[in-house]
Amino acid sequence: MTQGSYKVFGSKEKSRRKLARQVRDALGAPDWLESVDVDDTGRVILVLLADPADTAGAEARRIEAEGRAELVAGVHAVTSILTAQKALPTVKLEPAKRRVGKGARLSDEAMQQGAPSQASGIPPIPGIARILVVASAKGGVGKSTIAVNLAAAMAKAGMKVGLLDADVYGPSVPTMLGTQDAQPGTAESKKLVPVIAHGMKTLSIGYLSDPDAPMIWRGPIVMSAITQMLNDAEWGELDILVIDTPPGTGDAQLAIAQRVPVTAAIIVTTPQEVALADVRRGAAMFSKTAVPVLGIVETMSWFEDPAGNRHYLMGEGGGAATAQSLGLPLLGQIPMLQAIREGGDTGQPAALADGEPARIFHDLARTVAIGLDTLESKPAPEIVFED
Repeated sequence: MTQGSYKVFGSKEKSRRKLARQVRDALGAPDWLESVDVDDTGRVILVLLADPADTAGAEARRIEAEGRAELVAGVHAVTSILTAQKALPTVKLEPAKRRVGKGARLSDEAMQQGAPSQASGIPPIPGIARILVVASAKGGVGKSTIAVNLAAAMAKAGMKVGLLDADVYGPSVPTMLGTQDAQPGTAESKKLVPVIAHGMKTLSIGYLSDPDAPMIWRGPIVMSAITQMLNDAEWGELDILVIDTPPGTGDAQLAIAQRVPVTAAIIVTTPQEVALADVRRGAAMFSKTAVPVLGIVETMSWFEDPAGNRHYLMGEGGGAATAQSLGLPLLGQIPMLQAIREGGDTGQPAALADGEPARIFHDLARTVAIGLDTLESKPAPEIVFED
C-alpha cells in the first residue's frame, strides 16, 4: 500500500523494525555487527563480521551477541551468521601476458592462485552420506525445477533426502514446495531445524528473510550464510543432500566447492548455444575445483503438440553435443510440459504426481543414483525404483 511516493508500513513491519533497533542498541552497535533482521515470529538474524585469523575471538563475540539479543523482550530465537572477511588473492599479469585477443589466456599458475585447494580434503558433515550439487552456469534454464523434482523423486523412492536452497539472491525452492510461509525451528543446540516438505528436509534463505526485500549481500556474507545453513542445521541422517546453487561461477559456487564435501555435481542447460557456452565454463570450474560432474541435464528440449509432433523451440541436440564434447553423459532431456510448470507454481512437484512428468524425473533420479554409486567405493544405501 502506498500514499503518494511514500510506502506505508503495517504494524507488523513497524514492530519488526522496532525490535531490530532494540537488539542493535542492546549490542551497542559495534563495528563488527553487519546487520540485524527480524522475522514475523520474533526470530532475530544477526550478521557478524569476523576475522579469519581470529576464529576464537569471532566465536566469543558470536556467543556474547546471541546472549544479549536473547535478553531483549520480544525476541523468541536468535540465529547468527559469521562472515569471513578474507582478501581474495591478487593475480598480477606481465604486460606481455595481458589479454590482447581471443586466443590469449591467463597462465596456469595464475589460474591456480584463484582455485580452492583440495589437498587437505574437506571433512564430511555428520549424518549426510552424499551431497549432490545442481548447477547451471546460466540463469533461467530450469535448474531449481530440476533440483526440486530430482530430490522429490528420490524421496518418493524411499531415500532420506535433504534439499538446500543456496540460491541466496533468488530463492525459489519455498515457492516450488509450497512452504513460503514456513519457518525453520531452533533446536536446543541453537541449530536450525529444517522445514519438512513432501518428505524432505529443506532449508532456504527464503525462510529467513523478507520475500520482498533484496539480498544486498557481499561475497563473504553469501559464503558464510551457505556454510552455516549446512553446518549449523539439524539435518539428521540423510542418504543425500541436494543443493540448488545460484547460476554462474561466482562466490557461492566457489564457497561450496571449497568448504563443502561435495560428492558430485550435475549441470543443467537448455539446447540453445547461448546457454551451452556457459555450460562449458561451468564444467571447467568444477574440473579446477576437483568436483566430479556426473553429466548434463537438458531442459526445454522440445514441445509436443496434440498431434504428437515435436517442435524444438530452443534448438535441437545441443545438450547431447556439448556433453559429448566434454566427455560427459547426457543424463536426461526434459521436454516443455505444462504439468512441470504448474507443479512449481502450486508447490506440488510434478515428480510426486502420476503420468509422464513423474516418469521422466523417476528415470533421471535412477540415472543420477547409479552415477553416484559408481563414484564411491563404500556401500551405498539400497535404492529401489519400482516401475
